[in-house]
Amino acid sequence: MYGVDPQNTGHHPTATGPSGGEVELRTVFESEGVISNSPAIADGTLYVAADNHLHAVDLATEELEWKKQVNASPSAHPAVSDKGVYAGTKDGIVAVERGGDSVLWRNDVGISSINPVIADNAVVGTQNLILHRFDPEFGDEKPLHNMRDYQGGGPHTNVPAVADGTVYFAGENTLYAVDLETGEVEWQFENPAGEPLGESNPAVKDGTVYVGGEDQRLYAIDTENGSEEWSIEINASVEWSPSIADGTIYFGGAGAGAQKFFAIDQESQDHVWGPKDLRYSVRSKPIVADGIVYLSNYRDLIAFDSENGTVNWKYEDIGEGVSESIGATPALSDGQLYFSSLAGEVCKITSS
Repeated sequence: MYGVDPQNTGHHPTATGPSGGEVELRTVFESEGVISNSPAIADGTLYVAADNHLHAVDLATEELEWKKQVNASPSAHPAVSDKGVYAGTKDGIVAVERGGDSVLWRNDVGISSINPVIADNAVVGTQNLILHRFDPEFGDEKPLHNMRDYQGGGPHTNVPAVADGTVYFAGENTLYAVDLETGEVEWQFENPAGEPLGESNPAVKDGTVYVGGEDQRLYAIDTENGSEEWSIEINASVEWSPSIADGTIYFGGAGAGAQKFFAIDQESQDHVWGPKDLRYSVRSKPIVADGIVYLSNYRDLIAFDSENGTVNWKYEDIGEGVSESIGATPALSDGQLYFSSLAGEVCKITSS
């Protein structure tokens, strides 16, 4: 799923991608619509939403296994479990059998799509300022939290994080912790600067929630009580989700003159390396696997050594314009990196 795990750490302990040297790019799947969601990969099959359909592509043959018309949203990241493939629709969520033969259930709960997160025998997601919980087998829905009771509007988290029975998400300038079973608000943390936190999907690791702010700070919040453990100023707005692996937090900055990528030590808050200057603002989540940090950045793909920040490889100028830029965070499988494009393609990067 997006973020690799329910905690949204972005760290994949078993996957591998292209490691270094020269790399090659080629298209493995073409759709008839825009793709701005992150592919999900399970057991050699890639799942992606495009043109109102959910598609399943066999990675060994690069052939389309099946596609299902489900009114899928091109911007909602699918997630896969043993029970099925969950995908956001333009008015809620749908679960499709992994074989593609049938729709297991669908729930049109609102007016926008849900990015499903699978955790603790539940599927959760936010939609139109409401946090929903769904039964993964039957689709029964339970509204856990209505952010409109606390605030008037967005921005808000698109992909919540779930850890130890608690859901973490942000709305406007507040981070919420909500019990996954009861919907009770365990605590809430307000940005002291009053600036939005909602553009950054939170990540949870070792009892701490990490979330970025438009006040150019990264915040570390205690999961027990919502108190601020620390925050650091980075001179860049943090508008996307951080990732965490082996004691280091990886994230990018946005804004004019703030196109940078950071690696911060969890304990000391020192820069492990960098920051690295980039050509574009970071508006995607990094993925960490096998000692490499993979970053998709508008029209560039970059692989950093996680320990020292050395660029293992870089592929620049993907596509010819905004309509052909990278759609979302990439996915890894068997030494290869897969990403979607706004031109409606799924491409892969391999070591040559």
